[in-house]
Order: sequence, then C-alpha cells, then structure tokens
Amino acid sequence: MSTIGTVEDDLARVLAQTESATRPGDPARARLDAHFSDLHRAALSLFGGAPDGAERLDALVEIALEAWHTRSLDLKVHGDQRAADPQRLSSRYALGAACYADRYAGNLAGLRDEIPYLRHLGVSLLHVLSPFARGTDGRPDLTRIDPGLGSMDRLSALAADLRLAGISLAVDVTCGDDPVTFARDVSHLAGCGVEVFVMPDTDAAALTSAVLAIGAPGVQVLAPSPGSAPLWESLATGDAAPLRRALSWRSGATGITSIRDADAVHWAGDGDALTAFYERSGRGVAADGGLAGTTASLAGLGDDDPHAEARVALAHALALSLPGVPMLWLGDEVGQLNDDSHRDDPERRDDPRWLHRGQKPRDLYAARHDIGSSAGRVFQAITKLIAVRHTTPEFDGSRLVDFEVPAESIVAFQRPGDDGVVLVIANVGSAAASIPAVTFSGFDADAEDLVDGIRIDLAEDLELAPYKVRWLRVVPRS
Repeated sequence: MSTIGTVEDDLARVLAQTESATRPGDPARARLDAHFSDLHRAALSLFGGAPDGAERLDALVEIALEAWHTRSLDLKVHGDQRAADPQRLSSRYALGAACYADRYAGNLAGLRDEIPYLRHLGVSLLHVLSPFARGTDGRPDLTRIDPGLGSMDRLSALAADLRLAGISLAVDVTCGDDPVTFARDVSHLAGCGVEVFVMPDTDAAALTSAVLAIGAPGVQVLAPSPGSAPLWESLATGDAAPLRRALSWRSGATGITSIRDADAVHWAGDGDALTAFYERSGRGVAADGGLAGTTASLAGLGDDDPHAEARVALAHALALSLPGVPMLWLGDEVGQLNDDSHRDDPERRDDPRWLHRGQKPRDLYAARHDIGSSAGRVFQAITKLIAVRHTTPEFDGSRLVDFEVPAESIVAFQRPGDDGVVLVIANVGSAAASIPAVTFSGFDADAEDLVDGIRIDLAEDLELAPYKVRWLRVVPRS
C-alpha cells in the first residue's frame, strides 16, 4: 500500500498499469490524460493521507475505464454530443421537472406515459426522486430500484425513452462511507442511461465528475438547490432583504434552482415565527425542523387569497430568470394543494413532508386549459414564462449582476447578454411599490417588458403592483 503521490508520478503509474486498455489514439486514453489531474485533486481531498490512497486512485481509474468499455454505442454517441455542448444545462432551454415516480405516475413504467406532456412543457431534465431500494442500514442502495417502482431494467428503459424525446434522466445520490464504491455505483447508473446526478457533497461530486468525464462523457453532476427559505421568508414578511442576500452570490451558479424543497423549507436561524405564520393561515405545517407545503398552498391558493396566483407566478418567474437549472415540481404548474391523505397511511402519517408529496392531481391537469379555473390561470402564467424564457438569450449562461433598488419590498438583478441586458424586478410585498426614475438612469428610457409585451418608459417612476414581476429588456447607456 502507498499514499497518493504527485500527479505526474501517479499518471505514469496508472498508464503503465492500464496500457492495454488505454492505447494512444483511444478516446479513453485522451480523456484520462485530460481529466486525471481533476481526479487526482479530488482523491487527495477525500483520502490523500490514507495509506492505501494510491490503490484507491488506481481503483477509480479502473472503474472509469470499465464504464467506458461497457458503455453501449448509443450512450457513447449521445454522450459525445452532450459533452460537445457543456453549456446545455445553463442555457435558456434548460428546464427541470421533479417528482416521486409512485406519487406522480404509479411507477417508472407510468412515467414513460408522461413523456409527451413533459416534452410539450419544455422539460429537458426529469429528476426522479429517491427511486432506490433501502439497504439494511436504511440508506439508499444505488444498485437496486425500489421494487414498488420497477427494476433497473425499467429505469434503463425510461432513460432511453426520455433520451429519444430530448430529456435527460436525473437521480439524487448521496455518497456513503466509501467513495470508491460510490463511484462504481454511479458509473453503473450512468451505464443504465442516467445522465444527471444531483449530489450535495461537493468533494464526492468533484471525484464523481472526474470519473464520469473519463468513463461516461456527457454525464453531469449538479448541485442541489441551495434552499427556498429566502423566497418564502420574503413573501411572508414583505421584506426582500433575505432574497437579495441569497441572490448576491448566484452569479456563476450552475446547479438546480428550485422554489420549494423536497423535504421542508429550512429557515436560516430561528424560523419559529415564520413557520407559525404559515401554520396559522393553514398553508403549511411544521416538518423536519422547517415547513412543509406545496407552492400553491404556501402561496395561499387554498384559502382563496386574492394574491395567491400572483405569488405562484412570482416564485416561478424568479426561478426561471436565475442562473442554473430551474426545477419545476410537477403539480405546481397546475396549482396542486396540500394533500392530507398521507394521514391515512400508517407508514407516512407521522411524516408531514408527505403533505406536499401528493398524488398527481388529475382533476387539475384536466382543467389546465380552462383559464376560468385557478389551475388554468396558473398553468397559463407558468407556461408563458417558460416560452418567453426560450426567446430571451440574456438568460443563457450564469452571469448575474446585482441591481440596487430603494424599496424594501423590491428585489432586482441584471442578466447581461451579448447584445443587451434583462433587468428582473419583483415586488414581494402586499402593497404596490414605486421605484424612482433616477434608479434607472444608467439605462436608456425605452424598455421592453418581455412577459407583458409592452413598452415601459423608464424616464418615469416605475409602479409595481403587489407580487408583480417584470422582465425588462434594457439598453445600458454608454
């Protein structure tokens, strides 16, 4: 056994040990040369001081090469196409959709029937949450699918059908005690057609990304959403400061952007008063040290709040205009409310997180084209935002520039593009807000509201109704 050495020495040793599998001219050899330093750096971070560090590093290289040599031709060709477009997940066409397979479609086979709808919605990434069976220690076993959902073959078939529709399959994974075993399991899943892994551990993500870059090019690792607490705190208080603080470091972000969380909204600091606010109004319940509830319920749609639909639209307008992959929770686009039916399930009744993990609301989906219904109006608002986003090249990439506005309830930021700037402005307050014209003195007076399709005169004070969002295409003054 030996510890990890220098990049040069370890690469020379690895190449000598794997000479038969990495001959010059072999794509795997070229990728090993290109990405070994990343793998080496990540291995140093995780087990650099371990007495068997070099052996673990060698094992990771073997895993990567085996993944490549056992990868199907279809996945190799498709992966090369994806690798040639590394910015695809930061483009304005990137849109994620998340669901629990059993709750939304019954099982993995049922999800295949949802593909035409997902494609029509503009989804480019389907995140299937927690599809794995549990081991004896209660942790997800990445080598087995929950029998109630199907099998690994079913997962592979779903991935293939999604791929044909231009949609990537994503799953969430968490590294256990052994990073090498974890890398092997993830590589196997990549061989089954999974194209995106959502991974919270940054060190494990760096290691896995390097292994995949060698053995499964085009497969990516994404960071999960940083959390939706700032949004829901600002909407509860009418103070945009929490949102401003959260957005100040979003420039360059490439992970997931979500308006609510899979488990619960976790407040920064003492959030008892915020949880109590949502509980008093019947919009959510305390869960896992935070707050559970669907987007529509937290926004007040279930208690006939006249501003509820505007809050839902605001939340999605922010997610769709920020850097990263906006993640739509399936059901949110038709205003799905909290589901109390989990209380009748002995295995789930004590876990309030199932409040926002309800079954697919088929009645709301049936009404989604009826603008006389709340489901129809919410669906129209969200799909319009998605369509406008597709036509807004400023939303490509990950650049974000702060924009200061002298109003407590206003959050604003700029998304600069090659030929212009889109200024995103949102009022999170329950009262109208006025922004002095001098605030926009750095731009030409003529601006275009991309969502409403109207011209805005920035030489005059800008009035924003409660929970109003504007995407303004502006021209900076030279």
